Amino acid sequence: LVTLNDEQFVEAARRLAENTLKNGDTFDARLDYVTTRLVSRPFENTERSIVRKVYDRLLERFKADEESAKKLVAVGESKPDAMRPVTELAAWTMTINELMNLDEVLNK
Repeated sequence: LVTLNDEQFVEAARRLAENTLKNGDTFDARLDYVTTRLVSRPFENTERSIVRKVYDRLLERFKADEESAKKLVAVGESKPDAMRPVTELAAWTMTINELMNLDEVLNK
């Protein structure tokens, strides 16, 4: 549970999310950016589909509750990138946080 909830892991996920949003214009390009860094490969279509559903669910959740998105991206010592939409940044943060907890990432 530490890697899911610890402030440093959440902040690390947010920082990777910020870089992700700077380095891709589409969901697929962004996911490739993330997975290349976390598992050194792009995800296959079945994996990509699962992550897309997770991301879409999280984005809808944060759009419905922008305050929780603001609280999430404020976690940690570094300041969130104010140039990024908070709901999108929060959704990518949590998506990446989940990906960072895959066995393939933790045992890489």
